[in-house]
Amino acid sequence: MLKANCRTSWNSTEIMPQIHSSSYVDESATIIGDVRVGKDVYIAPSVSLRADEASPIIIGDECNIQDSAVFHGLKGSSIELGENVSVAHGAVIHGPIKMGDECFVGFNSVVHASTLGKKCFVGHLAAVIGVNLKDGSFVPHGKVVDTQEKADALGRVPESLKDFNEEVVEVNCEFAKSYGIRRKSCVGQ
Repeated sequence: MLKANCRTSWNSTEIMPQIHSSSYVDESATIIGDVRVGKDVYIAPSVSLRADEASPIIIGDECNIQDSAVFHGLKGSSIELGENVSVAHGAVIHGPIKMGDECFVGFNSVVHASTLGKKCFVGHLAAVIGVNLKDGSFVPHGKVVDTQEKADALGRVPESLKDFNEEVVEVNCEFAKSYGIRRKSCVGQ
């Protein structure tokens, strides 16, 4: 479902989401307000992208937002994802957020009020809250990173995971293309 944000005391302008024609949005996803979706993006079932408080939400080219992920943010903030970012099932992305190219956020993780450099890997069930991660930072599964000291002490993404996001992006870009073609052919029947 695509719809405009409601008018509020902090935003009197209703804005409809902008979805690039090469991207796929599942019909069970909810996208509200000033959400800008780039090229070849895959937005899976039950995703919620709500730009009714934080605005805009910008999803870069070739990103994938997987099942039941939630994007929302605090009034006056925004969410911006670079290119080739993967946000896995059930993750919560709560603005203000800026995420660099080629980041991966694992299953049921929370990223809030943070900046992630390029090629960061946030493991499954991890939390990144109120910090800045430098390029290539690795947040292990289940780890809570809620101080800059903890963020600065993180290691680099291990060799065994360096190509993981690239593979996830490849699969989900194909989903965007294939589901988009399938949707167009079904509508034509």
